[in-house]
Amino acid sequence: MNKSRYVFFILACLFGLYVQAQNRTVKGRVLSAEDKEPLIGATVKIPGTSIGVVTDIDGNFSLEVPDKDKTLVIEFLGMSTLTAKIPANGVLNVSLHPDTQRLDEVVVTAMGISREKKALGYAVQDVKSDQLTQAANSNLAGALQGKVSGLDVKPSSGMPGASSQITIRGARSFSGDNTPLYVIDGMPVTSTPDVSTDIQNNGSVSGADFANRAVDIDPNDIESINILKGQAASALYGIRASNGVIIITTKSGKGLEKGKPQVSFSSNVSFDVVGRLPEFQKTYAQGSGGVFSTTSGTSWGPKISELPNDATYGGNTDNEYTQKFGKQQGKYYVPQRAAAGLDPWATPQAYDNAKDFFDTGITWSNSLNVAQMLDKSSYSISLGNTHQDGIISSTGMDRYNVKVSADTKLTNNWSSGFTANYITTSIDKAVTSGNGLLRTVYAAPPSYDLAGIPSHVDGNPYTQNSFRGSFDNAYWAMENNKFTEDTNRFFGNVYASYQTDFGTTNHKLNAKYMVGVDAYTTHYVDSYGYGSNTGGGRGQIENYGWTNATYNSLLTINYDWHINEDWGLNAVVGNEIIQSNRKKYYEYGTNYNFPGWNHINNATTQQTEEETWKNRTVGFFGNVSASYRNMLYLTLTGRQDYVSNMPRNNRSFFYPSISAGFILTELDALKNNIVNHAKLRVSYAEVGQAGDFLENYYSTPTYGGGFYTLTPIMYPMKGTTAYTPYYTIFDPKLKPQNTRSYEVGADVNFLDNLITFSYTYSRQNVKDQIFEVPLASSTGASKLLTNGGKIHTNTHEFTLGFNPIRTKNINWDFAFNWTKIDNYVDELAPGVENISLGGYVTPQVRASAGEKFPVIYGVGFKRDANGNRLVDENGLPIAGEAQVIGKVSPDFLMGFNTTLRLWKCTISAVLDWKQGGQMYSRTTGLADYYGVSKRTENRDGTIIFDGYKTDGTKNDIAITGANAQQVYYSRLNDIDESSVYDNSFIKLREVAVNYKILQKRSIELSVNAFARNILIWAQLPDLDPEASQGNNNMAGAFEDYSMPQTASFGFGFNIKF
Repeated sequence: MNKSRYVFFILACLFGLYVQAQNRTVKGRVLSAEDKEPLIGATVKIPGTSIGVVTDIDGNFSLEVPDKDKTLVIEFLGMSTLTAKIPANGVLNVSLHPDTQRLDEVVVTAMGISREKKALGYAVQDVKSDQLTQAANSNLAGALQGKVSGLDVKPSSGMPGASSQITIRGARSFSGDNTPLYVIDGMPVTSTPDVSTDIQNNGSVSGADFANRAVDIDPNDIESINILKGQAASALYGIRASNGVIIITTKSGKGLEKGKPQVSFSSNVSFDVVGRLPEFQKTYAQGSGGVFSTTSGTSWGPKISELPNDATYGGNTDNEYTQKFGKQQGKYYVPQRAAAGLDPWATPQAYDNAKDFFDTGITWSNSLNVAQMLDKSSYSISLGNTHQDGIISSTGMDRYNVKVSADTKLTNNWSSGFTANYITTSIDKAVTSGNGLLRTVYAAPPSYDLAGIPSHVDGNPYTQNSFRGSFDNAYWAMENNKFTEDTNRFFGNVYASYQTDFGTTNHKLNAKYMVGVDAYTTHYVDSYGYGSNTGGGRGQIENYGWTNATYNSLLTINYDWHINEDWGLNAVVGNEIIQSNRKKYYEYGTNYNFPGWNHINNATTQQTEEETWKNRTVGFFGNVSASYRNMLYLTLTGRQDYVSNMPRNNRSFFYPSISAGFILTELDALKNNIVNHAKLRVSYAEVGQAGDFLENYYSTPTYGGGFYTLTPIMYPMKGTTAYTPYYTIFDPKLKPQNTRSYEVGADVNFLDNLITFSYTYSRQNVKDQIFEVPLASSTGASKLLTNGGKIHTNTHEFTLGFNPIRTKNINWDFAFNWTKIDNYVDELAPGVENISLGGYVTPQVRASAGEKFPVIYGVGFKRDANGNRLVDENGLPIAGEAQVIGKVSPDFLMGFNTTLRLWKCTISAVLDWKQGGQMYSRTTGLADYYGVSKRTENRDGTIIFDGYKTDGTKNDIAITGANAQQVYYSRLNDIDESSVYDNSFIKLREVAVNYKILQKRSIELSVNAFARNILIWAQLPDLDPEASQGNNNMAGAFEDYSMPQTASFGFGFNIKF
């Protein structure tokens, strides 16, 4: 026994000596190369691990390093990353140089594969967390505006939860989805709205907006965003990625200093006001032809100051009301005041009804994150909340986010982790267009006190009281009509990975398997209350919703082979299985039996529908990349997809891509001190987009029920269920649309990255568009889903960076991005010249063969052979035929970003410029027709329309006087082209100031102030051009009493300890 103890003691000593021999302490200091000042908080870590420390206030560090590791990696924000050999004496002192663009920067590409940015043969662009959150924008789409070339963001309004259409390098589909694929922490998630305003809202000209599901994402949770623009960049994702990919990496505990948890909390509050309002005339009262009328929809009546002398309502004249109540000098009788139980006599004055209608909205966002790096694990827990009260009192949004992620190293080879997100979003919306909330606000006569006169008659809240009976009074609608959108969502993934270097230094294998899910349910309610003009005066309700669950299985095997000093090889193979289950329900009820209960069970007649879809995609993919002397890079990619939602004999598709990069400055002959990096890149890719094919089938009629029994009506007689042909015929030879993409580009950096420049040209040819072609009624169906048509896109992208000042205490950088996107419709299906994307009979937004995509179609001005607008014998414009009257696509987009850091203070700004393109603005045109716009105030003046007489001479016929001007604006209202405007604008998108009050190793505290959308210069009169109808491909083209944009001012703080 004693002998065994002795042996154990000897072995323990030997083991201790062995362990000591395996580790050593490395000490040193990190300085700035420019001023030799210590860099506080620089990260010093062992390559390929999360083991590391940060430097102290003097720039010093001390780190235990295994003997087998020969180098350390030193990083500091704004400095070039340095990989340094460990000296024999264990003392490592280094200096870091400023660098605005790290050429060895690693970016996340398709399937979560990390690659050096310089090795890519296609364009990618990233946006960091501080850029996204610098102006405390709680909307992801809004936070991206103006910051990425090739990215076009079209917001519908500034209302809570408003939709935004995001496209990368233009559209691929006429009537289908053009939204890029979103990938969050390796898991593709749904971002598009389940409901299209074109379908649900009668061509996007009624009803409320529908949010795209990117509204569920809290920008405060994001660490970085990588935009994969071209098809070569996104080809590994197959048919889902034909529109590009937005890769989002959220915050985690990785990379933190090992030890105690790090807690960060931010809180921001903003005050939101209506951004841009029409200018209204303040002189003329309600009525027509100079005659006052209390029920007229127009304001072409007498002067407001003359109302006391009106023969019918004036308090100074003998009439029905003065005979009853006596003379009321200086006043006039208002029937709506009498109906509301108020004193019916009013002193004439002009009211600012639009300004009085909007409130100051408040948005309050809070975000808490707790993260920690342990010996072999890390975790992160985030809680977020955004509460938004809109500028219209009945609108708002509440969003709650919970995120938990963890990663652990099980052994030297095995690691595992998970990410889980739960979001609940509740949005209160307002209706636009036809019976829109703003219809009685912007069109209200200046003589009518819209806010002061109760919106219902005295004693009956369900009988409206307004200046015009055909539309719901805005104040009554806010109390009685309801439009809500409520979502519960969970998405996340779990993974396991295996890594090995096979005991060598030039081989590495990483196999990773991930399983993820994105599941959500959204419930919508569109309710017009009892007494609404919609629903025949007795109201109507629509309850509908979607349940969507997408399951994703992803296996990737990534192999790296460092062949020798010159050659390197990377190979990736993998398999992906996607299962999508969707379910939709719909309930419609109309004519409430009694007021006060706006519920489907109170409806006299009801209809219900339910639909389910299931589809599956199985994909196999491979990627091979070769590099030569860090100078030449070549990548080949292929993916084979099998889908269930296409015809049985046409469910398999193969999509290839190839890209190459050549870094010229790696050639000895081209190395110099002026151009420190020059790269050429080229790529080709082919991808597709599948449709939703169904075998032609019969369906049951829509169920209906009575108020009490709710028994489905059976057809035909005797309780036998009937089946009718579905209204859409599906082409049995349907195939996916095909996109072929070509891209060339160059990246050049000058003067040690003082100036950076990038240019990309891309061409996309899309054929076999999938869309619905109208059919003659004699066929027994109304539409045919088939292939047809071609579209092509030419895109030019420039980015320019300039960093003239970059010292430890002062840093100033500028970034410009410029994009020109030209989308052209080459052809449609045989016999089809155009298809509607939304709108009225006229005007509407269309895809039209031979034109840019999209166009505005409607009644135009009649023109002569030279294109001059013609007038009649009275000098009034003549209406022509229905035709293309506007082109929506802008000439170019430009963003300007700048950040100035002065010691502890950082100032940043974003300016956005959109040049060209056109928009139809019905609000503006009707403001003239109704006589409420500022343009109609000079009724004693003269108007000469810019046109030509039918004899070819220039028009000189004057339109003089109020009555003649009313006729003139009435004629313009019949010509849709008169309401088409240049959509150019320059907008100060963001301004932000951040100041670090406290900056120590144990705690950081900063405060910030910001403003968004505070200045705009626009060609469109009256309104912000970023307010429009539609969450689909007509976004940004059609305005019809749309919800307005907002300007915001706010402040907040961030604390980290």
